[in-house]
Amino acid sequence: MAAPQAAPQVTVVIPTLGESPYLREAIESALAERPAEVVVVVNGGAEVDVPGARVLHRPEPGRSAARNLGVEAAQTPFVAFLDDDDAALPGRLERQRAALEGAWWAPLAFGRVRVVDGDGNPHDDWNRLLSRRFSRLGRAVSFEDVLAVQAPIYTSATMVRRDAFLAVGGFDPAFEAYEDLDLYLRLARSGDLLAVDGEPVTTYRLHGANTPSVRLYEGALRVAEKHLPRTSGRARRLLLERRVDALWGLGRVADARRAAARALLEEPALLLHPRFARRLAATALRR
Repeated sequence: MAAPQAAPQVTVVIPTLGESPYLREAIESALAERPAEVVVVVNGGAEVDVPGARVLHRPEPGRSAARNLGVEAAQTPFVAFLDDDDAALPGRLERQRAALEGAWWAPLAFGRVRVVDGDGNPHDDWNRLLSRRFSRLGRAVSFEDVLAVQAPIYTSATMVRRDAFLAVGGFDPAFEAYEDLDLYLRLARSGDLLAVDGEPVTTYRLHGANTPSVRLYEGALRVAEKHLPRTSGRARRLLLERRVDALWGLGRVADARRAAARALLEEPALLLHPRFARRLAATALRR
């Protein structure tokens, strides 16, 4: 007689349009981390064959709403996220779950990622950069830390407490870029985020279909504008700096110039931020 299987403690939520050539690899990598339940949320009416996973369907595209649906459907205390072009590495779920169980105050845990190209070959320059950023973090990552060190928190390398995620409203469906940063900031208001050191927990794939830069700048601008009204001190200065950067990246030079001037009047200490000072000079010189 076979021994009964342990009840899952973690649900892995994978949103998809059903078009990713890496979808099966993503699902299989999550299923290998037993005991875990895998929920695949299919956007836009596509049909996918995913043995071993629970499949939910949504008629409309939208990865934020898809992830929210997956979390709502989960019956476990912890939920991990994985995009359909990434893959979980062995031991990921156990390490992150154990870390959260040992840190009652943390609503979210995240680990390192291993950046690869479409064929699975490592991007050494990216990996060195992210390793440096990760090493600058402490174990507990505050709201300000998320902004200050460009914390390398990738959605596919995060695990949340389901109740904490639902309490802050989940991902904001109005965002389709930097929706993850918006979530991290809201969660960090309730408790520091937890950095899980050690080997990478996920492979993050860079390929031709990643989110384009314009959408990323638009998302960064919306994040800054959403959180500025509730933020003070150094964190506010970092958000003001991020807003100027986003406007510059979008080519809205005049708007960036005005935003930089207003920010400087409000927060003169921004002149001590080298990045802001360079951007201020650039906006003044460029017409």
